Amino acid sequence: MVKKKYATHAREPFFEIANKNIKADSKVLDIGAGSGKFSNYCKRKDFYLFDGNQDTVNFLKEENTNVFLGELPILPFENDFFDLIHCSHVVEHLTPDVFYQTLKEMDRCLKVGGFIVVSAPILWSGFYDDLSHVKPYSPGVFMNYLVGKNKNSRTREIVSEDYVCDELTYRFLENKNPSILFSNKNNKFLVKVILKGIEILKKMGLTSYERTGFTIVMRKIK
Repeated sequence: MVKKKYATHAREPFFEIANKNIKADSKVLDIGAGSGKFSNYCKRKDFYLFDGNQDTVNFLKEENTNVFLGELPILPFENDFFDLIHCSHVVEHLTPDVFYQTLKEMDRCLKVGGFIVVSAPILWSGFYDDLSHVKPYSPGVFMNYLVGKNKNSRTREIVSEDYVCDELTYRFLENKNPSILFSNKNNKFLVKVILKGIEILKKMGLTSYERTGFTIVMRKIK
């Protein structure tokens, strides 16, 4: 069952997932802060905002106290410093090596009891329409390298086994062209029947959706 709330590419429903794990005294890092939408959503000016664009950093400094210019994977912060690390639509722009080192850096900077919250696209029909996208990473990557699942498929050393997944929420978009979902395109009659069925379902208020991304909440338990 698709929750209509998450059938969107708007960021706010997924910001809410992260925000509910933030307390008044939490130290929060937003990696790839951009225009500051997440900190603005949370109504906080004391978040640590990290971005690789100098113009963006200059803009953020106009209204925020903790703004840092840098390039992943290096995070210029002390060990065990943050209560929550937020990273929205950043990891898909990283090569596997940089992503792996970034995971290690996030783990280093996070306190025990803290949270890593990542939102990212998966491999969907529109993923490579954006030329800045390098590679889609599934939620399984976090389960593999931070929880310790799927040991036989790991090609790099585990980052940690000290995390649990508190929440995994998927993002969807309405499928505007459902015929692309069917691999048996040579059977035109079958496709026609299926599309007719979809048309009937739409008239009944039902529709088909494509899973396009996720938000995962990882909690460091020790």
